[in-house]
Amino acid sequence: MTREILLRTSADTRRVPWRNGRGVTEELVIWPDRSSLERGDFDWRISRARVDEDGPFSIFAGFERILVALDGAGLVLSHGSDAPRSRLRPLEPYRFEGEWSTRAELVAGPVADFNVFARRGVVRAEVEIARLGARRTREPVGPGHAYLYVSHGAATVRVPREDEPFALATGDGVWARELDGEEELEIVGGTPTTVLAIVRVQAADRGDGAATRPVFFR
Repeated sequence: MTREILLRTSADTRRVPWRNGRGVTEELVIWPDRSSLERGDFDWRISRARVDEDGPFSIFAGFERILVALDGAGLVLSHGSDAPRSRLRPLEPYRFEGEWSTRAELVAGPVADFNVFARRGVVRAEVEIARLGARRTREPVGPGHAYLYVSHGAATVRVPREDEPFALATGDGVWARELDGEEELEIVGGTPTTVLAIVRVQAADRGDGAATRPVFFR
């Protein structure tokens, strides 16, 4: 277990075709290191994409998904007989199962979205949207992993035990890897319109109070 803090910019993303061939995803982070979407050997993954037309989602059996529409008027997701039809309004995280038969309909034009995939029974992911503006806040993260992504505006993030704060523009992120306990990030919004997505990933609980295994090891 090795604590590490990484700055991630647009230059660090990897462009990956959708499984159904209908678009391209920008992969922001994936874990474990050296795993890939193509092999399907990852435990969790964060990505962003643009949805330009109505159509089906790819199937990801064994994963929970959390989807956030970052802009536009949002989406309507239909899950057939698996779940009720749902309206996704901008900046409202929505959780659903990767094996559901899912089709997206645009409400009023294209949207950018933010996607989190978490392997069921191995890890548990949570997504918080912070409409920070130009305010200052403190956010607890860990143990496990945390990813802070600037979807709108700019922000400065100070991480415990790091010498200098991280200055983030739109599309940048800070990845806190393999935290062995809770830490607190100090975040200052750089514009009146700053919005952040904060993803926390921890080992899944078996239901008896014990984790399936530490998320750090694999």
